[in-house]
Amino acid sequence: MNKFNRILLASGLAATASLVANSSAFAGTTGTVNLSGTVPSSLTISVGTMSTATSLALSPGTYSNVKVGVVTGASTNSANGLKVVLSSTWALTSGGNSIPITNIGEAAGTTATTVTGNQANPTGNYTLSSTRTSASGNATDSSIFIGYTVPTGQAPGTYVGSITFTASDN
Repeated sequence: MNKFNRILLASGLAATASLVANSSAFAGTTGTVNLSGTVPSSLTISVGTMSTATSLALSPGTYSNVKVGVVTGASTNSANGLKVVLSSTWALTSGGNSIPITNIGEAAGTTATTVTGNQANPTGNYTLSSTRTSASGNATDSSIFIGYTVPTGQAPGTYVGSITFTASDN
């Protein structure tokens, strides 16, 4: 092969390489596959009402450690555990009259007879200290207590109130 043929061949190869590099048929392309899924929450709670809650002593006096309910079976599949929040107007009412709930508290276990931690003069929400305590996601069962004072001369009537328990994943 002579020098002229070599230059012609080299020029032809360079031109072909240039066309191949600039051709859309040989351009790089990308694509994306978006993935998603949902792990459903497996959240359970049972709240039991004590008979003392539905027949509160309302004679004048101060009442403390009145066990009104128990929380059992609280569990979650969340690795962050769960929380149980209590909400209420924190009063017993009869018409326009009320008896404030002066304490809300809890104790571990359903057989507890006295509160181990409480919030005086509750307003807003009260979060139970029981949270996920085991690898299985089970929370400690607990007992719920209230305190209140019925003053002398409290207006007669049937006084009612409620406490709402809301469980959620942390």
